[in-house]
Amino acid sequence: MKTVRRISAVVVCYLLSSYGILLSFMLVGMSGIRSLGGTLVGMLILLAWVCHVMMSINWVIDKPVKRWVPVYGTLAGVMGLMLWPVADSTVKEFAITDILRAAAMGLALTLPCFLLAIHLVRFHLRAQSGRTNSYVS
Repeated sequence: MKTVRRISAVVVCYLLSSYGILLSFMLVGMSGIRSLGGTLVGMLILLAWVCHVMMSINWVIDKPVKRWVPVYGTLAGVMGLMLWPVADSTVKEFAITDILRAAAMGLALTLPCFLLAIHLVRFHLRAQSGRTNSYVS
């Protein structure tokens, strides 16, 4: 029963965040056209979603991921969320307010997955301290 609830939670979060996920993948696809910075931000966004999916799958099967997955996923997600205007080749310069607006817009479009990510990171890091040899990646 716990597995069914977890699958349902993941599916609902991904469906509610699907517009933001689609936009982030479109941004990843267009990010490396003109700049190295854009390519790096696109790779950060992609890494964040890969780590999110890995944590979601392992949460459903109740197995902790390796420690690097939540750590790097969190770093990639935060950096990708704040720096995605760099990936847009039409933006020449941006200020701190642009970073805050970008983060707010990204959070608004992916809020269910963002909240799930907080839960997943806590789950996997807590499981790390309790179980040392039961990694699944």
